[in-house]
Amino acid sequence: MSLVSTITQQGIGADAFVAAMVADPATYPDLPIDVAFTLNRSQRDEIALKGIAGRFAAMRHSVGVLEQFAREQGIDAIDSIERGAFLLFPHTAYKSYPLSMLEQGRFDRLTRWMQGLTRIDLSRFDATGIELIDEWIERLEDQTGLQIVHTSGTTGKLSFLPRTAADEVPRLKLLARNYRDFGGANSGPDLLATPYPVIYPSFRGGSSAPLRSVATMAEHVARDWNDVLTLYPDRLSADVASLGGRLRVAEERGELGRLAISPALLARRDDFMRRDAERPQLMDRFFDEALARFAGRDVLVFGVLPFIYDWADAGLARELRGVFGSNSIVSTGGGRKGRDLPDDAFSRIGEFLGFDTIFDTYGMSEMTSIAPLCDEGHYHIPPYIIPYLLDGDSGEPLPRTGRQTGRFGFIDLFPSEHWGGFVSGDRVTVAGWDDDASCRCGRTGPFIESTIQRFSELNGGEDKITCAGAPAAQDKAIEYLARIGG
Repeated sequence: MSLVSTITQQGIGADAFVAAMVADPATYPDLPIDVAFTLNRSQRDEIALKGIAGRFAAMRHSVGVLEQFAREQGIDAIDSIERGAFLLFPHTAYKSYPLSMLEQGRFDRLTRWMQGLTRIDLSRFDATGIELIDEWIERLEDQTGLQIVHTSGTTGKLSFLPRTAADEVPRLKLLARNYRDFGGANSGPDLLATPYPVIYPSFRGGSSAPLRSVATMAEHVARDWNDVLTLYPDRLSADVASLGGRLRVAEERGELGRLAISPALLARRDDFMRRDAERPQLMDRFFDEALARFAGRDVLVFGVLPFIYDWADAGLARELRGVFGSNSIVSTGGGRKGRDLPDDAFSRIGEFLGFDTIFDTYGMSEMTSIAPLCDEGHYHIPPYIIPYLLDGDSGEPLPRTGRQTGRFGFIDLFPSEHWGGFVSGDRVTVAGWDDDASCRCGRTGPFIESTIQRFSELNGGEDKITCAGAPAAQDKAIEYLARIGG
């Protein structure tokens, strides 16, 4: 019997939890979440150091940009947690491809660029005839098993993140375990034991992180696509998302006339405009179907906060209140996507939906799972996410003790086909590092205070990231990706 199956069947304490995580960080979805937030600093540090060292040894020579980053800084092995701060990729790395690759349909070059970010062999991939991002993503998965996740493109350019289909079910399991056990063992509903209809006020699928989760939730939570309700009946095209972001940014800068768009992408512009024009009618249909199919039932409402708030706001305008069952759940996260929402956003959502179980989280597409929000207003970082704070100006690592404010970075121990080190665009305050500084909720370990800001918003729309370590290392890593992309 494996260690994990023993844990799952018999229950464990902190020491056995640590032993399982040290043996393989990817076992975390099968471990009790409530135990994760009882570990002392020594136990968390053991997981962190052995996890980072193991992942680095396994990937250093097989993820090209990691090898470049390490070589430039003279890092051959990881002998301290602090050393990991020098191996965090800036979020710009995942959108460092030239836009000309998309404009000219050079998906062969985009594939070579992606090869620098993943261990999966893409050398035999055939990009012949591909004109659109959607085609590229679909063919990559069919031919290589690489599952691209793209971001929302709010900055005007999509990030492309390397994943695999095998990542999705563990991500869902992590989320479900948090629903059930974050407040204590079996304190919440078990979405993997009892089917829940899934309501998502967005698209029915796509290649962004939340949209890829829709299909997984349909299979494992709703267990029937007939119990999945979405605002839009079709998938979000990555090409439309890319076009929408670029048009928005170009308009803000007064550069619409200089925007270069490929003929294939221009053909998608009509889809983008039509979708926007149809939204009021689709919202009416969405309300009618939600009431007809799920009124009074316990449901899972899933999505980023602006989507859910827009739905609730429109529902209250129609004088709809208390629509669903009292044991329903809202799962939200991913920030506000540049939107200004009112201070009473959560109460308005609860008033419309008819319940107040809103499971808010801090996370991002680049992170395997999430940091759940406790009743004290703190986002608790799970032990397989190793947090770092960097000085907002110099990029130097801040002490991993006390209460620190800076740029949030992390190493995610879960991924096995790409390096999990990342520097975000978020300015956060982290406390709870030490055993004598736990959150008032009783959970141990570092937590993020709720005053999260984007550096770009603080700096007039610009965010110049300076990473820890040799100043030239970041630039040379980005240059490496550009070079292999041709």
